[in-house]
Amino acid sequence: MKHILLCCLGLFAFAARADLVMQQQIASGKNSSAVTIKVKGTRIRVDMYAGQPQAISTIKDLKNGETLMLLHKQKMFIKQPGEQIRPATGVVLPKVRSTGKKEKLGGYDTEIYTWTNARGITGFFWVARNYPDYSRIKTEIAALDNTASGLSDGLTPALSTLPGMVLKTQITGGEQTLTVTLVSAREGQLDASTFQAPVNYRPLRLTKPQWAPRLGFSWD
Repeated sequence: MKHILLCCLGLFAFAARADLVMQQQIASGKNSSAVTIKVKGTRIRVDMYAGQPQAISTIKDLKNGETLMLLHKQKMFIKQPGEQIRPATGVVLPKVRSTGKKEKLGGYDTEIYTWTNARGITGFFWVARNYPDYSRIKTEIAALDNTASGLSDGLTPALSTLPGMVLKTQITGGEQTLTVTLVSAREGQLDASTFQAPVNYRPLRLTKPQWAPRLGFSWD
């Protein structure tokens, strides 16, 4: 289940343009949660709502790699400098291939693609070639591929290799299946404060675990 979730998390920020707001729905069995992605320049915010008080937000600056996690119930935040996590090298990504199948989804004609990674996790993408403004955001998708958590572990393929917008993603591993569906994508002016910790949130200090140096983490 952990590896499947990492796959999906790596796919959340699949399309970006300044001041863009996207909403997605994640479903696994009887569980469902909403995800909102907000993009402004090099900054991306992902809000996950599995029902209060589980809501958390992750803010990442693609320019310096800095990550900020907001814990809304506790009104606390964790700040992680970009140099704390070292990018993996020599990772082989799963190859995407067309299934030859097509399906109407959300009013769009989609083509279905599939992939399987080295851990036996299988995924499907429903791709819309005619999604509005896709040609303008394709360059941003390629840039964001390098920041996806699933890519660093070779869990997910690069979405920039696909010929259109991904409207639906289905990932299966073991007996678990996760489905990510694009609900909406719209442009809007976002305030810079959206990508900062609220003034009434306190920093959460973490104790350095023994395994941190082995995985490339630094608590300095």
